[in-house]
Amino acid sequence: MPQWKDEIRELAGRLARAPQIGRGEIPDLEIYMDQLTTYLDKRLGFFCREGDAPFVTKSMVNNYSKAGLLPPPEAKRYSRVHVMTLALVCQLKRLFTIQDLGKWLAPVAGEEETGRLYDLFLEAQGEAFARTPEVAEGLLSALDEEEDPGRAKAALVAQLAVRAQRDLLLAERILDTIPQPEEGTKAKKKKKQGA
Repeated sequence: MPQWKDEIRELAGRLARAPQIGRGEIPDLEIYMDQLTTYLDKRLGFFCREGDAPFVTKSMVNNYSKAGLLPPPEAKRYSRVHVMTLALVCQLKRLFTIQDLGKWLAPVAGEEETGRLYDLFLEAQGEAFARTPEVAEGLLSALDEEEDPGRAKAALVAQLAVRAQRDLLLAERILDTIPQPEEGTKAKKKKKQGA
């Protein structure tokens, strides 16, 4: 068995065990910025590419707050909603623009709605990541004849990238169909003015 295949299997196995922060694990108390960034980085730093910046930084939190992705902190303290929202945003920031993340989060407000979206994300993520070894095996079996590790890995990257591209395009197309609060308000005002 080629060593490079074992390397791919090990990577897939690690992804299958990706960490998550369940809603019940998030402390039900308000925390300060340093505690927030340390907690998220410690728990979800797995999602950073090796050598990348931390999972979340103070400037990221401030920028996401200014962009309207996060509710403002209360007395410089952050709640469970902040933890859930930042966990979502920081995991998806490599896929979506700030504007797209804003569209996605716009219909969600408050702890209960944020919690439902967060739980749905964790469930989908858990299921998808758990299938990673199975997906890797399927891709590896198609490369049984390839002996050069570089070419084989390039073929794997291409196949995975195409899947990611397809999924991202579908997600973006669906995202574009989400009605935004401003659009609904503008439409109501226009109807009233035209009546």
